[in-house]
Amino acid sequence: MKAPFVGILLCCVLPGVSQTAPTQSASAPPQDTSTQAAPAPVTGPETDKDLRFGPLWEQSALLRTAYEKVHDHNMAEVERLLRSKICQINRIGGLLDRTKDAMQQYVDAEKKYWELWGEVEGKRVEGQQKTLEGFVVDQESVKKLLDEERTNREDLERRRANLEQGKRTEEISREIDELVKDIRDSEARLDQAQKEFDSLTVRIGNMKTSIQARIINIRQNSARLDAWREQTTAIYEKSRAAAHEVCNATHPHTPQTTLPKH
Repeated sequence: MKAPFVGILLCCVLPGVSQTAPTQSASAPPQDTSTQAAPAPVTGPETDKDLRFGPLWEQSALLRTAYEKVHDHNMAEVERLLRSKICQINRIGGLLDRTKDAMQQYVDAEKKYWELWGEVEGKRVEGQQKTLEGFVVDQESVKKLLDEERTNREDLERRRANLEQGKRTEEISREIDELVKDIRDSEARLDQAQKEFDSLTVRIGNMKTSIQARIINIRQNSARLDAWREQTTAIYEKSRAAAHEVCNATHPHTPQTTLPKH
């Protein structure tokens, strides 16, 4: 798989696949379709070494190469037959049909590759959404615990301030001081946990957005193939129409004898 796609994810960056479907001149038929080429391969969504669906990509690349060979050979023959100005619609139709079949095999194989990538990435987004929803619950729990700890600490500090002076008072004050210290330590841990959840929420939210962009890019690759297939099919059918026009220009001879009148 050569070329950028997501070079990697997109790891947060999702470069779009730059791929232009072959174009055809709009001049009168027959057109020079012999140079029509299949689209250049696009890069798989992970890296140049696709460890998930690499075999599928390789299979689509083989079918693309096979299609290009069939296209080049058959369309050159179609052009030759059209230039002869002899009605040969059956031969031309067969060449075009076989070329279209090869094209469809290639398109189906590559679309399968993108569909599988889209499925697994969609499941990743679903999993991340569940994780984010869990974070909301965890953050609410941490907030509640923090509020309780602060309330307890403030209550103890207020009670200590109201104690009367005396030996027993000093002992109680020391006990309260130790308890307040424990509460403050707990508050610090809870506060740190809250910060971690905040940080993770941002990171996973960014990753979710990145993967969603990646999925859109994957779907776009599939849509690009469909558009290219339709465009290329139209070109083939234009050659078929040109063959029919050659046949239409050929008329049978007029009868050499006059048929009897009844």
